[in-house]
Amino acid sequence: MALLFFSSQVYTNVYLKSVVKLDPQLAGTLVMLGTLVLFPLTVFCGWLSDRIGRRPVLLAGLLLGCLVILPVFKGLMHYGNPALEHFNRTVPVELYGESCDYGPFTKARNDCERNQELFAKLGVSYTLYPTRTSGQTVARIGKTGEVAGYVPEETKRALRDEGWPERADPNQADRLMLTLLLMATVLPLALITGPQTAVLAELFPARTRYTAAALPHNLSAGWIGGMSPFMVTLFSVKAGDAFSGMWYPAILLAVAFTVGLLFLPETRNTPLDG
Repeated sequence: MALLFFSSQVYTNVYLKSVVKLDPQLAGTLVMLGTLVLFPLTVFCGWLSDRIGRRPVLLAGLLLGCLVILPVFKGLMHYGNPALEHFNRTVPVELYGESCDYGPFTKARNDCERNQELFAKLGVSYTLYPTRTSGQTVARIGKTGEVAGYVPEETKRALRDEGWPERADPNQADRLMLTLLLMATVLPLALITGPQTAVLAELFPARTRYTAAALPHNLSAGWIGGMSPFMVTLFSVKAGDAFSGMWYPAILLAVAFTVGLLFLPETRNTPLDG
């Protein structure tokens, strides 16, 4: 659930504002609509699990979440900022440097890592190459733009010259499609949150129920869900593409679905006083 909650309710807001470059008010409104829809969907999915069982509802949520995350985030860029999507697809951005080993746990230590951070913040996809001149970092933008070292304003100017949009054009954003895409991440979350509380109580006997349910639930929420922002950032920067980080929750949801398919029992109608 932590991964789906992060992807649906937390990272979508960050992605829409920082990567897609949507107006913050519009991004917040879209995510708020998703949260409002989540409430009745959670109640419905809980009711559904009372009718057909906990296992099929939970597995459907994991599978659906795994399948929709990547297309949804690709669609958010396509419908939210088509100009930036076109720029990343058609304008090559190349970064040449040594010791380009940026990570979310450490501060950028050299010009190459600082440029990696900058491109990630600007929503610009890039390809990393070994330095052409020993010790020198160079960002090559398009066919003619070239910036030596770390000069943010000069880099932004070179990007703008090649057609990079600093902000999303609100007239180009398809609000209906953005809303529908966000609903596609809310549904799998509701399929998990609906039966979740009942399943945690039904899985374990009364004598060990609190410890058995709380320990793995909080460990997974803390370590897997809590680490998500760092891992998504790390994968995105390493790949030079903000979209690549979403492979982290997609892969883990696929693993969770496989484990659930093999080992998760049906718990509906399980006595709670045992």
